[in-house]
Amino acid sequence: MSFLELSQPSAQQTPRTRFRPGPRWAGLAALAFTSWVQAGPAAAPALPAPEDPWAFNLTAYIWTSGVKGNFSAGPTSQSVDASFIDINNKSRQFPLGFMGRFGAHYGRFGFYLDGNYMSLRFKPKFGDISNGIDSDLGVMDYGLAYRVLGPSAAELPATLANKGNANWLEAYAGARTLWLDNSVDFKTPFGNPLNGPRSFSASKSFTSPVLGARFMVGFSPEWFVLVDGNFGGFGAGGVQFTGSLLGTVGYRTTILDMPTSIELGYKALRYNIDKGGPIQTNATLNGPFVGLTGYW
Repeated sequence: MSFLELSQPSAQQTPRTRFRPGPRWAGLAALAFTSWVQAGPAAAPALPAPEDPWAFNLTAYIWTSGVKGNFSAGPTSQSVDASFIDINNKSRQFPLGFMGRFGAHYGRFGFYLDGNYMSLRFKPKFGDISNGIDSDLGVMDYGLAYRVLGPSAAELPATLANKGNANWLEAYAGARTLWLDNSVDFKTPFGNPLNGPRSFSASKSFTSPVLGARFMVGFSPEWFVLVDGNFGGFGAGGVQFTGSLLGTVGYRTTILDMPTSIELGYKALRYNIDKGGPIQTNATLNGPFVGLTGYW
């Protein structure tokens, strides 16, 4: 046998071949991976973005508030500690009030305006001296808000329709303007017409910054809890402190083809203003809250 015959492989031997993947194999692998991903669990469908980023709401509410605190009118002051029923019984007229809140949202940004006006006519502790102290209170809250978590106001209807997570958190910064008018009328002292009746009145408005947060937790597409809390004052504008807290349980429905919610809860407002001044007032108002909100 020659050297050439020994160097050639026999027909029974199989030469070893090393696998070297080329571009063609890489393309097939990528195609297989894509098919596997598409065959996997389907992701939750994304909600379409609303065509109109604007959303509005208007709340008309009744706040049957009690009062506890001290009210001053010039050199005269009076302490009051009464529930709404007590105020109604002790007042010389039914407590008058106008209350409402308006909100406008564009995407995650919003603007709010919340106004209250109450007129209280307290009966005097000593009927032969004065006609009692009168207090007119106006509260206006306004500022800018930002939706930190959850769907925007415009996305909320679609989220509820798809039974998605409708919980949201909003932070806001603004101002609170308090307008207060306290007055007291004294009767003619001891029936002497020469002295004549005397009256004291003090009226002033106070504006201070306010910081707060507002959040909603939905238990179903219909039922939810809404909480709103804020504080401010910081000594600015003669306001030593002011703060409010609102907690409600709400139910969503439709009235005249307009999305609507009904809220029942409790609200408290505290303010300490004009310390050492002629209209110094340190009072807390708190009581049941009933609201009706329309959305569009």
